[in-house]
Amino acid sequence: MLSAAVVAALILALLCVLAIVFPQPAFAYRIAYQNYELWSDRPIPRAIEPVLDDVTRRWRTSPLYDRATPARIFICNEPWRMWLYGMHFSTRFGGVADVWLTRHVVIRAADIEANRIVPPGPGPGPIADAAQRPLSYFIAHELTHSDVSRRFGRTAMLRYPEWLLEGFADYVGKAGDFDYIANRAAFIAGAPELDRGKSGLYRGYHLKVAYLLDKRGWPLERLFADTPGDAELERWLRTDP
Repeated sequence: MLSAAVVAALILALLCVLAIVFPQPAFAYRIAYQNYELWSDRPIPRAIEPVLDDVTRRWRTSPLYDRATPARIFICNEPWRMWLYGMHFSTRFGGVADVWLTRHVVIRAADIEANRIVPPGPGPGPIADAAQRPLSYFIAHELTHSDVSRRFGRTAMLRYPEWLLEGFADYVGKAGDFDYIANRAAFIAGAPELDRGKSGLYRGYHLKVAYLLDKRGWPLERLFADTPGDAELERWLRTDP
């Protein structure tokens, strides 16, 4: 027979899974707008509607976009909700998509009227690349991860390189607000903002995706079916005009 401790651990694990799959009871406020359902632990101002309109503008740049796709978004203003429902057991990230079970999108504390997320800290300053990454960017970015899991399978996050997954989500989230020429020059010069490990940004990943989609004209299906190796792709970026 199972010990009491094992039974208690199994019950706790089950409760955690249920909380993640059905988070709605932990969020007191809800709005429905077009194909969006948005929950928050604080009152949701009407300013969310233009924010979601901007999400749609960004999301529609993806070949995977379908206006009938339901978008379920949870804004976690309280850190403990971000820690739990974000499934990273951390509060130091902008958003996350559950591509395994629910395809829910979880976003950190946000100033909806200003269309921005509240930085995870330290300090009160804005996040890096704040002008290109408002709240609507983070929502569109995470919805793109959900779309990828729908099209290429729930295990896509395990089967494809980070530069492709995050680069494509950044590509969609920024909706063309990306200077390819300047970022390529910065990449060739070894600028730290193009290095994910040094900057925490996806600009280098975005550059690779933009090169293949926009400069080489690859369809998205080919990008996922015939993903080039990192060394080969970086050589192309350095040598192609």
